Amino acid sequence: MNGKRVAIATVIGLLCGLFCAHGTLTLEDPNFVVTTGLLAAIVYNRVLIGFVVGIGEDIKLHPVLRGALIGAGITMAMSIFTIVDGDTAGGLVLIAFGVVYGIIADLVATKFS
Repeated sequence: MNGKRVAIATVIGLLCGLFCAHGTLTLEDPNFVVTTGLLAAIVYNRVLIGFVVGIGEDIKLHPVLRGALIGAGITMAMSIFTIVDGDTAGGLVLIAFGVVYGIIADLVATKFS
């Protein structure tokens, strides 16, 4: 395991998580309640994506595909509640951003480690 890769990907995940939490705070939907727990879950999810991307260097896939699969897989754990509660579009948006953040983390970690 490459410690530098894990650190880079985890920091990228943290930055993506903070960006995503900030974006959630700026939503102007009166039916959407933003709680501290939700923001913490978003940041935790994105950091977890970065960490798993960091330790997943031995998965023999292109970094874009590997990051996308890891991002989608981990974000599904968070978005399943949204989808089951009836907000399918919101859950799919979460997964889409998870895919994007997974790709970014994997590409950056692959390039700089």
